[in-house]
Amino acid sequence: MVAVLLRLRFRVLGNSLRRNPAQLIAVIVGGMLGAGLLAVALGALLFTSTALPIAAQTVVVFGGSALVLGWMLLPLVFDGVDRTLEPVKLARFPVTTTQLMTAMFLVGLAWVPGVTTVLGSIGTALAWREYPVSALVAVITGLLGAATCIVGSRLTTSVAGMLLRGRGASRIVTAVLVLLVIAGPFALARLGEAKVRGSDLLEGFGSVATVLGWTPFGAVWSIPGRIAMGDSAGVLGASAIAIGTLVGLLLLWRLALGANLRVRGEAPVRAVAGGRLGALGWFPSSPTGAVAARTFIYWFRDARQARQLILIPVLPALMLTLWGLIRIDALAFAAGPFVASLLPLAVFAGLSYDGTAFAAELAAGVRGRHDRLGRAIALLAIAGPSVIVVQVTVALIIGRPGDLPALLGISLGTLLVSIGVVSVSSAWIVVPVTRAGRNPFAAQPGAATVSIVGSYVVSGATVALVLPVIALGVAALATGIPLLGWLALAAALVLGFGIAWAGVVIGGRVLDRTGSSVLARLRVIRA
Repeated sequence: MVAVLLRLRFRVLGNSLRRNPAQLIAVIVGGMLGAGLLAVALGALLFTSTALPIAAQTVVVFGGSALVLGWMLLPLVFDGVDRTLEPVKLARFPVTTTQLMTAMFLVGLAWVPGVTTVLGSIGTALAWREYPVSALVAVITGLLGAATCIVGSRLTTSVAGMLLRGRGASRIVTAVLVLLVIAGPFALARLGEAKVRGSDLLEGFGSVATVLGWTPFGAVWSIPGRIAMGDSAGVLGASAIAIGTLVGLLLLWRLALGANLRVRGEAPVRAVAGGRLGALGWFPSSPTGAVAARTFIYWFRDARQARQLILIPVLPALMLTLWGLIRIDALAFAAGPFVASLLPLAVFAGLSYDGTAFAAELAAGVRGRHDRLGRAIALLAIAGPSVIVVQVTVALIIGRPGDLPALLGISLGTLLVSIGVVSVSSAWIVVPVTRAGRNPFAAQPGAATVSIVGSYVVSGATVALVLPVIALGVAALATGIPLLGWLALAAALVLGFGIAWAGVVIGGRVLDRTGSSVLARLRVIRA
């Protein structure tokens, strides 16, 4: 049965790539990007082999921990999970959970990210080429680490996808679950490490790597280094944590898949009493208000977009925890701008999620400017308060409330400029996305590459436009001059709202001109 599932997956992949040359190009570009990243990583590991064992240990543990964390986090941001073997689709067939797990694991292993991860993980042996035993063990731990990455990613998407199909309380459960799973070990590590000793930055990173080496993220990567440094007890302890982590992830994934195989693929339906309009009653009775209300509802009820809200508490928590370990203020400062750019990036191709709603807009004669403005208002209503809360919290935690104007300037400037940029990009870019009510993390082949490349382009344009505000904010943080901070905040509001409005106008004109062709492309990629 596993062989049948694998043949099915790759036959569907081949047919999809033959039918859509754009997806084939995206897959090729993704493969080239993966090869480039792999070459850089292997080169860095080879260079590290000439350093002291503690330095090599720091690099390997940091890189490995980031790799595991990336596999668990990135699917929440970018579409990229293959949907051919989606559990809800296979629930009616005689496929056991073990067979499905094996097939899904091998599919993840045999695709571009999986191959790159396996080769890079095995390549950690290069860092220990001066220690033959450690190098040999690094090959084994590399395979174990790669398996942890893939299984962790499958678990994250299975659990979050299952819970996001519900409403209300299940969304809160999802957010809390992901927060505990991802941020919990870092918080525990922080409790075990009162503070980084010494003023030397390298020593500080070494102390953090030591702590990470005892977490589920970094234990497997620390084993070869412990052998090289003669830490026999540490080898046994880290090995137990690494094996226990993989076994625990497999058991949890099995439970999640079993639950997915017992549910239907459609989104739940909820009856609403007559006269209750919900968010539709909060916005003006106008084309702009209707679009804003519908978009606002999507952010909470459409799992494909609601998944982005999970990261609002998770990313700042991770960055603040790392700040607590390393005491580099820039890590904490970046929390606000990251949140400010994250939500707009999620909708840089926002029309792709609309389905029949966009067709209804065109049929009703809604102008492009009204559509762009409504979507911008809904996004600002969610992201604006989130950014302010995150930035104020960060400033208070790190003990720098006096820098709040500069921090708010950078964050709000980034948010407003991002809204302007995505108002233009989402008027003509459409990408293949999963249907509403299905696994929100699924994607067609090449869709992840398109999303990542599009995100890079949008991010680059945003940074270029908001650069004056960033310069003022950084100058205020570096010099401690309050006036510069207030100037940064004022510039952020003036420049940000100006670019946001320009994006609404330009995006509206683009949509008026290309609306019918965009709808045609939407129907093609949904076919």
